[in-house]
Amino acid sequence: MSSIKEELALHFRSLSTATTIALSVVFSVFAGVICGYYLDTRLFSGRTYPWLTVVCFLFGLAGGVKNFFILSRRFSKEADEAGKKDKREAERAGKRDDSQKHSQR
Repeated sequence: MSSIKEELALHFRSLSTATTIALSVVFSVFAGVICGYYLDTRLFSGRTYPWLTVVCFLFGLAGGVKNFFILSRRFSKEADEAGKKDKREAERAGKRDDSQKHSQR
């Protein structure tokens, strides 16, 4: 049975993963909007406003979706590897318990 500390650590790990993915999407969109706004107002003196802002927003959104898929794949792969490792350790512990039971007979 796992302890409360281990379960809490698992929940915090899941929370940090979700936060990382969400922030990467938000910051990608935010960076796109800021770049587009800067290009519209400073570089082209407002003549193209809001077109470059919209275009850069779409680029930021596309980058955010790409980051979402990349990070989701990476974190799910890490979770699968950790699960396999835990399963192997449990099997080894089970084999040790079985061998100890047989040696005690």
